Amino acid sequence: MALTVEQVDTSTAPESVLEEMWHYYREVFAELLPDDPPESLARVVADWRVVRPEAETLRWLLRNNGAIEAVAVVHIDLVDNLDNGFGRIHVTAPRRGNGHARLLATPLFDWLESKGRTRIHTNVVEGGQFDGLLTRLGLKEAYHDQRSRLLLADVDRDLMGRWVEQAAERATDYELLVLNPPMPEEHLQKYCDILFQMNTAPREDFEEEDETMTPERWREVEETNRESRYHLHTLVAVHQPTGVFAGSTSVAADLLDPLQGWQWETVVHPEHRERGLGRWLKAAMIDVVEREHPEMVRIDTENSTTNDAMLGINLTMGFKPIGRQVIWQGDLATARSNWGV
Repeated sequence: MALTVEQVDTSTAPESVLEEMWHYYREVFAELLPDDPPESLARVVADWRVVRPEAETLRWLLRNNGAIEAVAVVHIDLVDNLDNGFGRIHVTAPRRGNGHARLLATPLFDWLESKGRTRIHTNVVEGGQFDGLLTRLGLKEAYHDQRSRLLLADVDRDLMGRWVEQAAERATDYELLVLNPPMPEEHLQKYCDILFQMNTAPREDFEEEDETMTPERWREVEETNRESRYHLHTLVAVHQPTGVFAGSTSVAADLLDPLQGWQWETVVHPEHRERGLGRWLKAAMIDVVEREHPEMVRIDTENSTTNDAMLGINLTMGFKPIGRQVIWQGDLATARSNWGV
């Protein structure tokens, strides 16, 4: 067995290496969502190629006689949460039990330490076989994430219509505004302000700071979306007496997979809740995506399992759970010491 470790920057790696990695990750995806077809090579490469200016991501490949046996990935934010670092080691089922994860753990920990990170978090399938290892490393369950899917053919249009009608009765001082990229300059700061309210969503026990958004950073998000081939549709609820954005929802259409949409944020400012704005925004967005992307079949979203308000709306709309993951978090030095790497 001739094992070697190769560092890979997917933004610059040869196409042949990315295709090889994609074939390996197909097995990883199959474990996460066994009933789903794998993401296309074009989609995965587009995501890997994009360099996000506010973040840094790196991967390592463990090869056995040239063939990929395991993959490690690290990710850090360069603006917020400068103590946190994400790390994940993928060893698919047929290759486990050979110590491959320990071999990749060393460069992973080295890199996070070199970046000054003191906490590490990772994600695994809920109830999986890695819980024992993560507990021994000193990590704790910090956040429970549910991925849900809405099939557009199953949406109750009459119900969506009632949500819109009820909003007209309960939210008489509000109107909806469609915002397509690039975000108009006159609306940009107000949009950043409502995005900050995403920090009021449940975090469970995950340790992190409030995430910020500025007009400059949003322009970078738009450029990343353009390069990655996502088109973001945004609706905001405007409080007419003040002009402030009281709520927002966004759906990203995957231009490389026309069947797929992704629900991004849905947020209502705490001062403007209990008026049906969330339901209004979500119902109106269905009309937008069906008009703009008639080929779209499904919309996927992720939420904390403790976010009862949003899960309640999604469930009523027809979203169905398709998978759960748990984010584990702990002290980086402790985890490294406990693993002995």
